[in-house]
Amino acid sequence: MSSVPESFTALLQKGDGYTDTPVGHIHYDSFDDVLELGEVSVPELEPGQVIVEMTMAAINPSDLHFLKGEYGQPRIKGKAAGFEGVGTVVGSGSDPYATSLIGQRVSFVATPNGSGTWATHGITDAMMCIPMPDMVADPDAAGFIVNPLTAAAMFAQAKDAGSPGVVLTAGASQVSKFIIALARDEGLASIAIVRRDVHTDMLLELGATVVLNQNDPDFADQLKAAMREHKPEMFIDAVVDATSTDVFNAMGKNSTWLVYGSLSPELPPLSNPGELIFLNKTIRGFWLTPWLMGAPMEERLAVFGEVQARFGDGRWSTDVGATVALTDVMSDLANTLQDPRGKVFITL
Repeated sequence: MSSVPESFTALLQKGDGYTDTPVGHIHYDSFDDVLELGEVSVPELEPGQVIVEMTMAAINPSDLHFLKGEYGQPRIKGKAAGFEGVGTVVGSGSDPYATSLIGQRVSFVATPNGSGTWATHGITDAMMCIPMPDMVADPDAAGFIVNPLTAAAMFAQAKDAGSPGVVLTAGASQVSKFIIALARDEGLASIAIVRRDVHTDMLLELGATVVLNQNDPDFADQLKAAMREHKPEMFIDAVVDATSTDVFNAMGKNSTWLVYGSLSPELPPLSNPGELIFLNKTIRGFWLTPWLMGAPMEERLAVFGEVQARFGDGRWSTDVGATVALTDVMSDLANTLQDPRGKVFITL
């Protein structure tokens, strides 16, 4: 097993705090303004902290919003970027649980007092680590937390609310694919909204009940027909634009618009306020971080176990669009992200 290094290589944040001019989208022509490759000295680990030798790190929309300074936590100039990944614990602070993780392969999320995952090593709290069995492949383990846990937690809310089905924007995204599979297995309808027909057959094969292309001339009529037939009460939205408002307006009473992303720079028009009053419709957000901190332990363990079991037995798998070596990110990542047809990872 490797030992704790004196320093490690990382992609360091060049920005600080939040931006005053959010752009609301995650397109990058270059990462030169927000990242630089550098070295980080390893500090003395605090009690309860671990240092992980990285194997693979995920790139999520939340990472890309964060680098622009438009995410729910501030950037820290000079600190390694990257929210989640997988690797082997090689050292710990003075804490029995943290020490027990040494030598174990873990999925983990970065914490504000640690360092990010876009690096050869990451520092995090031991409580943010989930031991991974060998049967969970590296891409699944590297992206185990942000997308899969978000999907499972949001679907659990839809199921607990008694919704007959779910509506999903960004229907071909990894989160939507996970939810479509959950809905299929639980007998709930799923209506996936996409922008390109290239995704339709794949989503139908995965188990989507209906796939709608929002660019079709008769999209509005198709949407209303799908709502009448399947009567979903949970709208899980990663885009948040005028189409999102149209979807919510087409839904019936007691419906919830659950927002977990903001892929569009367009601000949606306000949904009909009368429906919020008289049809008991609700708009609210979902962010995984407070859920991880605040959900009852029993609920969290159930979601963790469900996600791990699905990856382990093959019911879920991560669509890998591309991998980029850590040392090639500055030159290659912007181009790789243009049309990856799957999730992009950084390899170490």
